[in-house]
Amino acid sequence: MRWIAFSLRRPTAVGMFVLAILFTGLASVSRLPLELTPDVSYPKLSVVTYWYDTSPEIVEAFVTAPIEAVASTVSNVRSVDSISEEGKSTVNIEFNRGTEMDFAALELSEKLSVVRESLPYGVMPPRIQKYVPKQFQTGMFLSYHVTGDFSPGELRRYTQEYIRPALLAVNGVAEVQVLGGKDVQLKIQIDPFKLRAFGLGLGDIRSALGNVNIRMAAGRLFRANRKYDLIVTDPPISPGGLEKIILARRGHSLVRMGDVCSISLGYGQPRSYIRINGRPAVVLNIRREAGTNVIKVADRVFERLAQLKKNFPSSLHLIKERDQSEKIRTELSNLASRSGFCILVIFLVLLLFLRNLISPAVILLTIFFSVLLTFNLFYFAGISLNLLTLAGLALGFGMLVDNSIVVYDNILRHHEQGAEPFAAALSGTREVILPIVAATLTTVAAFIPFLYLTGELRIYYLPFAMAVGSSLLSSLLVAFTFTPSFTLQLLKRRPRHFRPAATVASAKKKEQRIYARILAFSIRHKFLTLLLTLAVFSTSYYLFDRYVTKGRIWEWGGETYLVVSIRMPSGAELERTDQVARMIEKRVLHLPFVDRVYTTVTSDFGRIEITFPRKVQNSVYPYLLKEQLISQAAQIGGPNVGVYGFGEGFFRGGGIAPNFYLEVLGYNYNEVKRIAEDVGKKLQRNPRVRDVNTNSSFWYREKLHELVLRIDRKKLRQFDLTAVQILSVLRSYLRETLAWQRIRMGKREIEYQIKMKGYRQFDLDHLQALLIDIPGHQKVRLSQVATLEEREVLSRIVRKDQQYQRWISFEFRGPYPMGDRFTRSIVENTQLPPGYKLQLPRYAFLREQEKRQIYWVMAFSILLVYMVTAALFESLLYPFVVMLTVPMALIGVFLIFYLTGTNFDRSAYIGVILLAGIVVNNAIILVHHFNLLRQKGLVLLDAVIQGAQDRLRPILMTSATTILGLLPLLLFAGAKEGIWYALALSTIGGLLSSTVLVLLVTPVLYVLFSRRKV
Repeated sequence: MRWIAFSLRRPTAVGMFVLAILFTGLASVSRLPLELTPDVSYPKLSVVTYWYDTSPEIVEAFVTAPIEAVASTVSNVRSVDSISEEGKSTVNIEFNRGTEMDFAALELSEKLSVVRESLPYGVMPPRIQKYVPKQFQTGMFLSYHVTGDFSPGELRRYTQEYIRPALLAVNGVAEVQVLGGKDVQLKIQIDPFKLRAFGLGLGDIRSALGNVNIRMAAGRLFRANRKYDLIVTDPPISPGGLEKIILARRGHSLVRMGDVCSISLGYGQPRSYIRINGRPAVVLNIRREAGTNVIKVADRVFERLAQLKKNFPSSLHLIKERDQSEKIRTELSNLASRSGFCILVIFLVLLLFLRNLISPAVILLTIFFSVLLTFNLFYFAGISLNLLTLAGLALGFGMLVDNSIVVYDNILRHHEQGAEPFAAALSGTREVILPIVAATLTTVAAFIPFLYLTGELRIYYLPFAMAVGSSLLSSLLVAFTFTPSFTLQLLKRRPRHFRPAATVASAKKKEQRIYARILAFSIRHKFLTLLLTLAVFSTSYYLFDRYVTKGRIWEWGGETYLVVSIRMPSGAELERTDQVARMIEKRVLHLPFVDRVYTTVTSDFGRIEITFPRKVQNSVYPYLLKEQLISQAAQIGGPNVGVYGFGEGFFRGGGIAPNFYLEVLGYNYNEVKRIAEDVGKKLQRNPRVRDVNTNSSFWYREKLHELVLRIDRKKLRQFDLTAVQILSVLRSYLRETLAWQRIRMGKREIEYQIKMKGYRQFDLDHLQALLIDIPGHQKVRLSQVATLEEREVLSRIVRKDQQYQRWISFEFRGPYPMGDRFTRSIVENTQLPPGYKLQLPRYAFLREQEKRQIYWVMAFSILLVYMVTAALFESLLYPFVVMLTVPMALIGVFLIFYLTGTNFDRSAYIGVILLAGIVVNNAIILVHHFNLLRQKGLVLLDAVIQGAQDRLRPILMTSATTILGLLPLLLFAGAKEGIWYALALSTIGGLLSSTVLVLLVTPVLYVLFSRRKV
């Protein structure tokens, strides 16, 4: 209590405190990292390994299994899951909560270094990646497409040599990655007949290349008592120099590499094609250093690119694809707009209640200082400014003035009753200390359980909780220092502005008299009041449970665009897939209503994305083009070509992509497939269902085919051969290069490829007739020591908790709530064998673990709120009066989601938790004042009616400012797509209903509980 009197007697000290907050806050905000998302620390790592052109079963056996085994031995591992697909292995390792992920990654890297040596020839080194939840996967910091009238090889070379080094030098840039195009490659083609004629083998060629570019320590020399390390180096070599390398001596002649090989520099075989509007392109991905300011780093990159563009060839174009700074700039602009709107609305609300211009200004200043103090707390706690913390600040804007409103209003009330300015400020502040502290602590206490959240929920809502909690604690400090001191100075200097005019006072008393009559009626008919409240609660819950969709609707985004997916039969070549893609490109290129055609092609999959100018996105042109492409796709034999429309243009006109998914899990792959197909047939019986896909995914194919070469070890021993020798010969005839072999030429290292002459025409017949050299200058056909067989393999092996996974997608023509109910009825009414599951996908609703966490947090929050109020009132009974405001708030939550048709997602659950801490504030202030008046001698009913009249204005003001402070999150364009829309909606709905019912029902409950206590 002493600090209040101190702050009132020492206005200069308070002024200095305020200036300290101002300067340190501005300094802190200038040094805080500005990011799109928080630096997530999720206890999960992924190990990604590539083994190109290898079947999933081989990847599973030789790559995934060893990595899984090693990963299971790392400390604090909770679970290990894996995905094996063609050419790629992904092992996901989840750790126990509290694991230090940097040390976990270091330990995993050390153990993988041992496994790396035993991985098959041609496997890329395993790469450890931090897990980022889907909602935080924002892509690259900056991403560009480099395109122009150049070959893919020239584009990649120019980007690698001129653009990438310049960007790496930019302060704040961590990595620049170039994808696509063709790398320069040294091609070494061996003439097998000349090789045999000279009695040489592939090992001789490889050994000669291995001796090029040697750099090794030979030993040490001593001279004049000093020691020197002798390093032997071989200078870089040219293609001409390679041809002169001696392979063997035959009599008086030397056999050089050029005698049996043709050596040339060229471009390697690409694994994919990227085109923009029919022209080749490469992708330039730029990564940002952690903890740096997104906008500042982006501006430095833009400045460097502007300098580079001056020297670009005239036909070279740089197209920006992704830019995280744009979203940050938009969010900051929205925050400024919302803040301005919020401050204006709060000012008007305060002006309406207080009827003078200075009072709202005093209260609004508390927002400014509370936010600056919060920035100080962020800086010292190491919290960055990102979308979550900024949203938390924006969400709490209306709440920041609540404490100051109560303090200010109570000081004014004492002053109006005749107290001198100093006495009014001192007694008015002291009187509300306990309820304000309790009200603030209940809101903060509601967030304490967030500290115990795990997984993605912790990443989402802990920064938000810390932002709101820090700002509320800051507002509490400001309310008890700045507000009473500044109010006192204004009362001393200009008291006339704070004394209501006769008309204002008369209007205020008139409003209080009307409210007193309504309240008296409610108390006289208390059981009718409670019965009506219970009826409203039951009705609202029925409407909510019956008609409100629970879960997150899959959002395809607002932009209208077309996607053409091309899935080739297994074993297809890149050129064939590219040929099909070019046929479709030819149809859409040069159309006047098409903005851009972006094409990516791999050996067995192609994707063409067609975007439209904004002025035609909602016209008939995208839909007509979709129908034309579907007609063209039906005429293409062999590949599976799908045409999908996304965005509002297709949502309104029909033909949208599948918008509902189901997940099938089980321990037997064939049984999972059968269940999915049965469910698909059941879905198709509904006339509203279209485009059922029981194997849903753009990239997923049911089966792959592979050739298995089975070697007979007995025959190998007869011919004195090894499997390694056979493998070495085979690789020189096959088109793909599985090994990354590099050699230094000039100032750079380039990849080299050793192939037999004519390897491009090498087919299955040649394979069976292939001659293998054996010791003694003899030869044996491959068919004599091995057999070939063809078999089907799974294209993607996904196991989750030891279960196979399969997706079913379909389109439901009708309102989403109707489709949601239909989907849930399918899940509930489908009978499955033991051990198999049919369920909604995780993104459609909360996972069971997340649901349990949220329910636990809700229960823990309510318990903490009860404990805080019990400590305030020193009673176990009155806190029940306060806690009953929570179901009153739920009435508004149920009704607002029903009336707006918004789906109730996990953000709405968090809004309910937030409500548990907010809606009790008014009840605490009300009940505390009731008790205070009774302590002064008023009887129960007089204390309740008088106390409710006294607190009518601050309750309406605090509720109005909080609600209107949240309103910009609902009104501003694009807000509904954010993760805070449902949270703000639930908070507004709960506050609307709780404010009305707290003023009418809480006094009734207080009377009932007080009489029971007596």
